[in-house]
Amino acid sequence: MPDPSFFLPLILQSALIPFGAALAVLAAARALRAGPGAPALAVAAGFLAAYFAILHGQWSLLPKAALDWLPWIALAGLASAPAERIANAAWRLATRLALSVAVGALVVWPAFAGLGLQKAILLAGTAGVLMCAVWTYMARSADSRRTPPWLLALVAGGAALALMLDSSQSIGQLSGALASALVAGVAFNLPRVRMAFSPAAAGTAVLILGALLANAVVYAGFPPGYIALLVGALLVDPLVRTLNRLRSGSEGAGTWALTTVLTALPVGAMVFLAAKAASDAGGY
Repeated sequence: MPDPSFFLPLILQSALIPFGAALAVLAAARALRAGPGAPALAVAAGFLAAYFAILHGQWSLLPKAALDWLPWIALAGLASAPAERIANAAWRLATRLALSVAVGALVVWPAFAGLGLQKAILLAGTAGVLMCAVWTYMARSADSRRTPPWLLALVAGGAALALMLDSSQSIGQLSGALASALVAGVAFNLPRVRMAFSPAAAGTAVLILGALLANAVVYAGFPPGYIALLVGALLVDPLVRTLNRLRSGSEGAGTWALTTVLTALPVGAMVFLAAKAASDAGGY
């Protein structure tokens, strides 16, 4: 029988606290008729509440380890909100790319001596480009569709399970916390949209998720193949939308359900592989 003393703190720290904090921010923002930055604040608040519940005893205000940067990265995501209001699309993209590469560099920097210049630049650049691409697509979809926060939550939740099974409990818990904060936004907007998931919220969530996965690869041995599966999962939504538009000229009814199922396939494959690896190694 599972030990409650192990699982109950995980549920509290990685699910209930971030979900409750994000939901409280959204409810307060709606009551105060706050602007479009509220969903981004909810994502950051949910994640930060969980972060300090999980790592409060290890965090350093002046970062000494890669995970110490995560609160600052969450705040940088919030600071990206003005960039989303830039009228010039090229400048907006450049700002996203600069922030994304900076986050990748912050994650890789503590391991610079061990990685070497070439590998460090490659890892930081790859992480930055991937984050920028996902952010840009999610920002374009955020205002008009419900799927972006749900799909990001699905990917973050799957990553959390895989990380806890085969790589890092702390990074896995934090990924689960991000998923819970995103799910709070989805729940808040049921059955009707009360506060749309904004481009700034997409940026905040993507920067946090990208930083967590980069930490997992660099410091916890998270296999690059798992990252490839997560990237494939995130590619499902634009592919389905494109195919529907080519076929019928519209996105089509029920697209969100099909997208969810297809997104879950590579995420589920990743979790299965992580569970198998953990089992082969004698269990987590």
